[in-house]
Amino acid sequence: MNFLLEHPEECIEGLRTIVEAAVRYRWQIDRVLHMFASQVQDVGREIDSSNNGNMYHHCYHRALYEQCMGRQKKAVEFILQALRLADELEMNRYFKKCAALLESLRECATEEQVGRYRAFLEEIG
Repeated sequence: MNFLLEHPEECIEGLRTIVEAAVRYRWQIDRVLHMFASQVQDVGREIDSSNNGNMYHHCYHRALYEQCMGRQKKAVEFILQALRLADELEMNRYFKKCAALLESLRECATEEQVGRYRAFLEEIG
């Protein structure tokens, strides 16, 4: 954690690795995620950032993490972010993975989340 605190430019890539491991090994990392929440938000606002690929992977794996923790609505929020990034970065293979995950979570999504998903699909269609 100290490395990521001392090198904020590595935050997204480092968190991506941590979240992937948490999903794989079912670790609870909420404290770590909270520690870096503001840095993740800052990177998420910079859509032309060189970190966008890592941001996509972070959001996708964060959705899986939230799903594992039983927080489906939060998982939907992260998969919606990942879906938008996959589209903007023209990562078609990853776009399909996001759509499949979102469909598996659709029953847990709020009406507002489903509405944003539909609006997004209409926007790109």
